[in-house]
Amino acid sequence: MRPGTDVMADLVLLGAGHAHVEVLRRFAHRPDPRLRLTLIAREPSTPYSGRLPALIRGECAPEEAHIDLGPLAAAAGARMVIAEATAIDLAARQIAVRRRPAIRFDFLSIDIGGIPVMPDGGGIAVKPIGGFLAALARLESELADGARIALVGGGAAGTELALALARRFARSVGFAGSGGFAGRQRPAGQPRITLVCDTADPLPLAPPRARAVARAALAEARVELVCGVRAGAQADGRLALSDGSFLAVEAVLWATDIVGPPLLAESGLICDAAGCVLVDASLRSRGHDFVFAAGDCAAIATAPRPKAGVWAVRAGPRLARNLRRVARGLRPRAWRAQATALAIVGLGHGRAVAWRNGVAVAGRLVARYKDWLDGRFMRRYARTGLPRRAILALGTVRAEGVAVNLDPADLAVLSGPSVPPAHGAAPSHAGPGFPASTGSSAGAGSIATGLTQQATNLPALLNDPYDFGRIAAAHALVRLHAANARPWTAVAIVTPRAAPHDQARADVMALLQGAAEVLAADGAALVDCATATGSEAGLSLVLTGQAAPASGEEASLHPGDALILTKPLGSGIILEANRRGLAEARWLLGALEVMTASSATAADILRQHGAATCAVVAEHGVVGTLSALLRDANLAAGLFPDAIPALQGARELAHQGIEQTASTENRQAWPDPPDWADLALLTDPQIAGGLLAGVPEAWAETCLAALHAAGCAASCIGQAETRRLDVPRLWLHTVPPDGAPGTDSEAAS
Repeated sequence: MRPGTDVMADLVLLGAGHAHVEVLRRFAHRPDPRLRLTLIAREPSTPYSGRLPALIRGECAPEEAHIDLGPLAAAAGARMVIAEATAIDLAARQIAVRRRPAIRFDFLSIDIGGIPVMPDGGGIAVKPIGGFLAALARLESELADGARIALVGGGAAGTELALALARRFARSVGFAGSGGFAGRQRPAGQPRITLVCDTADPLPLAPPRARAVARAALAEARVELVCGVRAGAQADGRLALSDGSFLAVEAVLWATDIVGPPLLAESGLICDAAGCVLVDASLRSRGHDFVFAAGDCAAIATAPRPKAGVWAVRAGPRLARNLRRVARGLRPRAWRAQATALAIVGLGHGRAVAWRNGVAVAGRLVARYKDWLDGRFMRRYARTGLPRRAILALGTVRAEGVAVNLDPADLAVLSGPSVPPAHGAAPSHAGPGFPASTGSSAGAGSIATGLTQQATNLPALLNDPYDFGRIAAAHALVRLHAANARPWTAVAIVTPRAAPHDQARADVMALLQGAAEVLAADGAALVDCATATGSEAGLSLVLTGQAAPASGEEASLHPGDALILTKPLGSGIILEANRRGLAEARWLLGALEVMTASSATAADILRQHGAATCAVVAEHGVVGTLSALLRDANLAAGLFPDAIPALQGARELAHQGIEQTASTENRQAWPDPPDWADLALLTDPQIAGGLLAGVPEAWAETCLAALHAAGCAASCIGQAETRRLDVPRLWLHTVPPDGAPGTDSEAAS
């Protein structure tokens, strides 16, 4: 790029290592309009290696040892993709990602860590840490009493991990004395930890005093040492050793030297003998000037450094500056990495040993210093430490008149062989019919006998076009399900976000692919699409479906009907919180899973259990949707507050006052609502929400059981009753502590 150019480039951060979280933090504090960031990470939160031993010992909670990527990415204005990258195509400049479209880039930065050297299928790798923690939990649940666990690797990571595991398993059998195991027998049932290393002592690079302190701590913790031999393959419960002997083991953990993940060398990047990307002093890949790398997956050719988190942390600021420079067409500057670094190994029992330049110190003050360093690092990336101005600046995605032309080949790629003929009969509808929805169904209308259409429009609620396309399709489809119509075809009109043409086209294709996948899962085909210009990015969908024959009965609630909701509430709250940078990544992922789940099966089950009416909980929330149903039937309803289902995180965010503007408008349907902490859930505008149906009371229990068996998080949230003028139309039931029905709280309709 030329210096000073205003052309926006796509920068993809592959991996969420220590260097990349610092890059995100710096872009949060100072955004760069020349770069559009995308973060690709395996997990919604990234572990901090410094806190791993404390987490294993049970001295800190998981959230205290992980950096939540949701608020961090939102503050930096980065698209967050939680998926596994499977390949890097340097020629096409795109990354293949499992279960979603490839992601293009102009510049690529890699910080995916490394993996320990170990035989194929020979045990559990300590890295990636996320996979190790999951494997450790499974192992712990399956261990037999007194089983031996071998940990291979006598470096700082292996030594500290062996001590942490000894402490963890001591706690698991009820022995956590402050004095350790010195002079005592190992408690019955406690697993045996054996540290295997190919050097004479653990910590071979540490000074003698540090090695002596570590060996004493290992002995105190009753960790067995097998030194001076290399570990080989594991088979039939035995670990082969280089001296020809075997070690009887239940499991083997590997904390050996680090090598690069295979996809690096397979992509054509120039790598060292360990498979790590060779970079120059500016952290730029040798042979590919648009690729940068840092952390364990990189190796500085002119100044090799040990694989330790401290160098990744120190590389972060220089990496961020150099990425900004190349976006401006400037040469990146060299990073002068320190030759040595302070090493600290936690020993447990509030003690640690540290060394640098041949000098070692140990004791409780060292452990306190380590805790202070770790806490400072974690606070730097916590939601409360991110700049508020950057988070609040995240607003509606702009479009600014971008024009993208699509051709028939694009549609063929998206739709595949399932596109129905342009003329001919609609697909036959299976099953008995029930009346059309009385809920929100904007754009509905019969265009021919047995056919119905639904039109929806959504602004870009996420900066990930693929996920947004999936949400928009699910948001449109649920209206057909509520109307008892089988989806058939869809026409899309996309307003792309502001971007250069190539980027905008890639966004449109990703958005349409996401929509097409959700449509196809419900039997609908994307038969046509067009792009439009406008001030706000978004997606409009017109769906055609075959409606079931009308039963001739009036669609209405009846007194005694159980009010069943098929999806938990809070999608609007979570999306609004994500826009503000306040939603945890796991909350957003959970909401996406629920939002994109089909309502077809739920609609069928409700119909089979005598649902007289079925409405979509959408922009008017539960209060608006239910109020309309009650007015039409001249009924009242009592809601069960303890039965109101919510997405994970939605209640916590609602209690913080997070809500969309439309939520205030929806409260007008309940003029004098009760003072209830979770009221915002009932007024929250739902995106791709569930169905609200009235089921005869006699069928309610079996209906809920069928919905739960089908994987729906359904709940009976209330009951329709005969309307009386002396009571409100809508109220909350109260239930006393003994579980008996109680009096009703005041409310009005």
